[in-house]
Amino acid sequence: MKRYFLAALLAACFLTNAQESKKGIDPKYMFCYKNTSISTDDFKIYVEDAVNEDGLAKFKIRIFNKTNDYLIFKPHDVIFKIGKQEIPCKDKQILILPNEEGWRVISIKGKGFQEEKYTVEIKNMQKIPASVEPIKVEDVDLPLKKNEITAGKFKCNIKKADLQTDKSILKCDCIYEGDGIGILSPGKSYAKMPKGQENPNADKFKACLLEKGKGENFLIEFREMKGAGDMQKNPFKLVWGETFKDSKLEPIKGGTINFELDAAKTSEKNQ
Repeated sequence: MKRYFLAALLAACFLTNAQESKKGIDPKYMFCYKNTSISTDDFKIYVEDAVNEDGLAKFKIRIFNKTNDYLIFKPHDVIFKIGKQEIPCKDKQILILPNEEGWRVISIKGKGFQEEKYTVEIKNMQKIPASVEPIKVEDVDLPLKKNEITAGKFKCNIKKADLQTDKSILKCDCIYEGDGIGILSPGKSYAKMPKGQENPNADKFKACLLEKGKGENFLIEFREMKGAGDMQKNPFKLVWGETFKDSKLEPIKGGTINFELDAAKTSEKNQ
């Protein structure tokens, strides 16, 4: 306990002096910040492992989606406010599935980031309602009689269907041609087996969001279901279910993250 108290005291003294003349700080001296969080009705953000050097600021962000809709976190809507600087972020966006969590390490490069306190402003986030009605699509006969599928504004192609007794795999691609946001959820498809049972898609690809002109490749996999009929010898059907939905972007309120120096952690990190 004494060691940490002394470390914190020394770090505080050093940083107080550093504020008077930042030229005396080693550019690689790492400022460490306390973990923090912010919360709204739609999401909760956790910030961890935040560190700044003179030319780099970064932290890990975890976003828990509290809603039954999809959320998009776009780092270009994030502004780092360090000293007198306002610097936009350019990292890739994060898609957060309903009631799930997404994370990324966010960073910027520049100069003069060694500050005891700073803020990051999230101007807004985007919500994509998932409660819209799924697009109705005809079942697909297997073995295949046709490869091309149209589902509203989705244009799809089943490029290959490898039907075996123990496992059947379909290779597909879809392009969204609508003006909103296409929700593609092949994980919600299933097979209607030769004897009528429903066999869910076993592939781990859950969902993606598609803007106009964008596409995605994915697999659909059906595993052997005892007593349901042989997929290699008997015809069965692919049922799309709620695979295709047409939704739209809705901006929602963001928030401000306040970063406060952790003096003890800073001192320990730089020993």
